Parts: sequence; C-alpha cells; structure tokens
Amino acid sequence: MNTRSQIVCGLAGILGVLVILPAFLIADYFVPPAADWTPQEFSDFYRGETDRIRAGLLMLLLAVVGWGAVVAVITVQMLRYEGRRPVLTALFALSGITTYVLLTLFGVFLTAAAFRPERSGEDIQLLHDVGWFMAFLTAPAFATQAFALGATVLGARTAVHPRWFGYLNLWIGVLLLPGVLLLFFHDGPFAYHGVISYWIPLFTFGGWMAVMGMIAVLTAQAEAKAGAGLEAREAVPV
Repeated sequence: MNTRSQIVCGLAGILGVLVILPAFLIADYFVPPAADWTPQEFSDFYRGETDRIRAGLLMLLLAVVGWGAVVAVITVQMLRYEGRRPVLTALFALSGITTYVLLTLFGVFLTAAAFRPERSGEDIQLLHDVGWFMAFLTAPAFATQAFALGATVLGARTAVHPRWFGYLNLWIGVLLLPGVLLLFFHDGPFAYHGVISYWIPLFTFGGWMAVMGMIAVLTAQAEAKAGAGLEAREAVPV
C-alpha cells in the first residue's frame, strides 16, 4: 500500500472536522433554524446575511471532501481483515459512498436556498428542509457504515485497528439512529434542531470523523514500520 496516500487521506479527515465547525458558525447553522419556523422566518434568515451563509456553505462542501478521503483509506485498511470475500468492507464502502453523496447534497440544497433569497418563503423553507433531511434524516446510512466497521474490527482474527475502535463504531451507530424520528416533530428534542436529532448527531459525527482519520494515520504508520522491519530481516545474510 502507499503509506503516504493513506496518511494524507487520514489527515484530510481530521482537517475536514476542523473546517466543519467554523463553517457552521459562519453560516449561522451552529444554532440552526428551527423546524417550527414560519416561511417568513426562513425567508428573513436567508436574506439577512446571504453572503455569509454562502461562504459558510462553501467551506462545508470543501470539508466534506475530507469525509470521502477518510472513508477511502479506512476501506483499504479493512480489506486486510476479510480476505477474498470482504462483504462487510463492501457494505462499509457502499454506505460511505452514500453518506458522502448525502453530505454533499446537504450543502447543495442549503446553497440553493441561499442562492436566490428573493424566492418565496415557502420555497426557501422547502429547500432548507430537504437539505437538513439529507444530513440528519438519513441516519440509517451513517449507522450502517458504523455498524459494518465495528463488526469487522471486532470479528477479525488479525488485528489491524484496535478493538476499542470497533466498540466505538457500534456506539456511534446507536447514537446516530434516533435522528430518523425528526420526521415526526417540529419542536422538542426530536425536531431537526433538537438535542437528539441535531446536537448529538453533529458532535457524534464530528468525533467519529476525527477518530477515523487518526486511526487511519496510525495504522498506515504501523504498517510501514512493520514492512520496514520485515525488509530488514530479509536483508540480513544467513
């Protein structure tokens, strides 16, 4: 494997997390618009600081690239677990592609809402709702990815990633799943601006992305050291 490429992809994941928080702050999404806002309130929000919202969303779209990079490197490292029939690795990769697209669409729909703030409040509200759903209502795809990775790590005979990383992924899947209930609420903790559907998934996902990036880097470095040691032993004359 190309150790440098793995390390770069892992660092891209960590960097992506460091960009996401400022992006949310700049776009004024850190404390997001509430699901029970009226169309007029959504219209006022997107007309108030349009360029600032656009700048934050552009940063968010760039940060999502880090998610794609870390998914790619973890997928490659998972292939060392399952051998010729990497079913769980394929499930992780498929889910990772799906979540990468969903996160991109999250930014795209919100950008569409900010692109023409002169639209009717109803249209802006619709675009915002669809954008928010892309990231938070679609929690099953993210949870599937976490469960697949956790099960692979814990079920492996050969250690590639630490076992605590497997348990962590299972917990992450559990923490993300309740977000699907936002479909039934406009206010309270299950609404898409509430604790269970927004705050817990936001910090859970950010921490998950950062940890995956860190694990990817450490695993690549350990693999390189092991390979160098093997080459050195083979070079010793008998």
